[in-house]
Amino acid sequence: MDPEDLKRDWLLQNETICICKGIPRKRFIEAIKKGATSLQEINRLLGSGSGDCKGERCGPRIERLLDAYLAK
Repeated sequence: MDPEDLKRDWLLQNETICICKGIPRKRFIEAIKKGATSLQEINRLLGSGSGDCKGERCGPRIERLLDAYLAK
């Protein structure tokens, strides 16, 4: 991988998905790889969806991650 690809990958993995709780994308991916299969399960494991917005901002993004990883 060239340096730009590495940088892009690092930024993507560390992108904050749950803004209220400051949870990065990589934590959600880890939870999915460990067997989480629903938004409710991920929220229970990581605490996402329990901040000020109650999941209105992160919920759709988490569901897209679930769809992408479970479709593989």
